[in-house]
Amino acid sequence: MKEFIEQEKMRIQGLLRLFNERGSRMTVFGEDTKRLFGDLVDSFAITRIAPHFDAEGKHTHSDFWLLWKSVGYNNGWQYAHTVKIVKVRVRDTLEKCWLIVDLTDDQGRRFHVELIEPVIEKDYAADWRDWQAYKTQNAKMFARIDAQLLEEHLRIAEEWQ
Repeated sequence: MKEFIEQEKMRIQGLLRLFNERGSRMTVFGEDTKRLFGDLVDSFAITRIAPHFDAEGKHTHSDFWLLWKSVGYNNGWQYAHTVKIVKVRVRDTLEKCWLIVDLTDDQGRRFHVELIEPVIEKDYAADWRDWQAYKTQNAKMFARIDAQLLEEHLRIAEEWQ
């Protein structure tokens, strides 16, 4: 089971690969479909998997805990979030990666994530490039912050009921 969970975790993380490599923007909607906020996302990381099986033992789907960090996450804890994703609706894919996806959490919030399109969304693409350059220039600081955030958010996911 441990091996299955690790493979499933890597599979879902792979679906997020382009978002992490090329940048994404996300809009969050409440249960009532009201737009709560929009964000430029630094990265997504799968921290925990909860597979579901049918009566015959066939894997049907997996809930997963998702750590997402906003651009600017070095400015405080409020820029990093863990949510439990219970529903996935893929709207567009490329090379076994998501390009546009709706993720619904256990509270009914919908996270609409889209890959940044650099030709059309020049401002987002420029902000993403500037952020990546800043992270590269401050690699030691971000290595420390990333390690602390991952440790904290792994604990959050493990304690989730």
